Amino acid sequence: MFTQIGVLEQIEPALDRAVQFVLDHRLPDGRLAGGCAGRALESALALHLFRVRGHGPELQAEIAGFCHRFLADDADSPSHAARLDRTLSRILCELVLHGSLGDDGLASLHRTLAEFDHPTLWRKRVLVEVMLVELGALPAGPNVLPLAVARAESSHLWVSILLMSIRVLQLCHLGRAAEVGDAELAAILHAQATDGSWEQHVLVTCVALLALTRLGRASPHCAVGLNFLAGQLRPGGGVPFITNEDVWVTCLAGLVLAEARLPAHELQRSEQFLVSLQRPDGGWAYAEGVSQTDADDTSVALSLLCRRSPLVHRSSIRRAVANLLALQNSDGGFPTFVRGAASEAEITAKSIIALRHSGIAPPEVLDAAWAWLARAQQPSGGFRGEWKLCVTYPAFHVINAAAGQRQGTRAADIRRRCVGFLRDLRRDDGSWPIHRDDRHGHLLSTAYALGGLAACPGSLTSRELYESSLVLLAGQSRNGGFTSAPDSLGPRPFVYDVPILATLYSMWALARVRDLLSGRGDEVPFGALTPRPPVFIHERIGPHRPTRLQLRGSRAH
Repeated sequence: MFTQIGVLEQIEPALDRAVQFVLDHRLPDGRLAGGCAGRALESALALHLFRVRGHGPELQAEIAGFCHRFLADDADSPSHAARLDRTLSRILCELVLHGSLGDDGLASLHRTLAEFDHPTLWRKRVLVEVMLVELGALPAGPNVLPLAVARAESSHLWVSILLMSIRVLQLCHLGRAAEVGDAELAAILHAQATDGSWEQHVLVTCVALLALTRLGRASPHCAVGLNFLAGQLRPGGGVPFITNEDVWVTCLAGLVLAEARLPAHELQRSEQFLVSLQRPDGGWAYAEGVSQTDADDTSVALSLLCRRSPLVHRSSIRRAVANLLALQNSDGGFPTFVRGAASEAEITAKSIIALRHSGIAPPEVLDAAWAWLARAQQPSGGFRGEWKLCVTYPAFHVINAAAGQRQGTRAADIRRRCVGFLRDLRRDDGSWPIHRDDRHGHLLSTAYALGGLAACPGSLTSRELYESSLVLLAGQSRNGGFTSAPDSLGPRPFVYDVPILATLYSMWALARVRDLLSGRGDEVPFGALTPRPPVFIHERIGPHRPTRLQLRGSRAH
């Protein structure tokens, strides 16, 4: 028998334990240390690189053990959406460990690639091909990436580094290393950080070091790069996708802890940590030591600063708003990294939230973003996923953006269709799957869907609300954290794991259910209400491009 009081009696102590679990991961400077688990893709490439360079026999043994255990786990992929990742990772591990593939190795890869539908598919094919050539599974093809493609302005920094490194590898595989010019080599070398990495991006660092190794140049750069990789080994011998995404995790945790109603003073150190890492262009990158900013980190950091301390952080807020406005595409949507790249639903929704909370953005900016979301919404009511496997993730953020929007508006209509999409996808046991075709539920997908629907009172019946809450509660460990199979994508569609995200998103959903059951479900999401941001006047030369932001008055009116 389900009762409102009974579920609340379970949710409240579970939230308390989860909050403490998250706070236990917070460092003295305010950052949240989320970490990134080892992954087969980078582990296989790092093992190959260490062997070619004759570097660290003990490290090689540890990584080889990780790859062997990955291959020994012959369980089916947990989702249709993860097939390409698992197939390619197994092929790379087999090649590195055994020097050959099974009978169905390349055929299975071609079948899986044929199922992958995304605008970045050509880049994935080029990356996969050059890795297979490097590992001896394919002969070198005749085509080489043109230099103009590798340097395309629509590519963000680490994609440019990756493509230039791939081009060098292709030329070396064809015996044409002499065609690599000094300027081309310098473009790669100048992007290397003093710690030896390229943008704290382990995959890109592996490919760049392989390119330099095959080229036979830049030995000092290779040496410091190898030392960087050696320092990235995780317990069990795995090598991660990235070193960490602590800036992103700290931004997200701030919003979630605020909505879980952690006292405001508890978040001040995290706010100060984030403000200290704002980049010169006004944006934020995913980790310390990364120069490429993105709309994802920037919008979430901006939302946190606007909701918690808008007067204190008004300079940071204005710079962040200017960064997002400069990113908005002509179609009204927002890309992740650079203007001109494809607009993305979840990024557009987060940008709407941040800009609306800032009180600065011109109304037509938000109108254009909603118009793009209306065009991008699929007949099912969902949206194309980008940075997560779970199909529920974009809908969750679009619902967040539409919170409080009046009936009859475009935003409210988009929200209504998102609610219908999530309801249609719900399983009988109260869970949601990663992919529509999956039979089993997934904790993170359930957290996204439940968090979105709980922000729309009346979207679930009482029984449905209780059942789905119990699904999440069952995923909590004794230490207060939640565990789930990962769903983060990087590069798309390869899956990586930052374990603390399962706890943060589960907390977010349960906090909303608690508020709904305790009569606070009509409050605006993203934390207890704070004084409104100061009123700004914006003067524009053209649409979406403020030339001056001027503060009027010392407080909101």
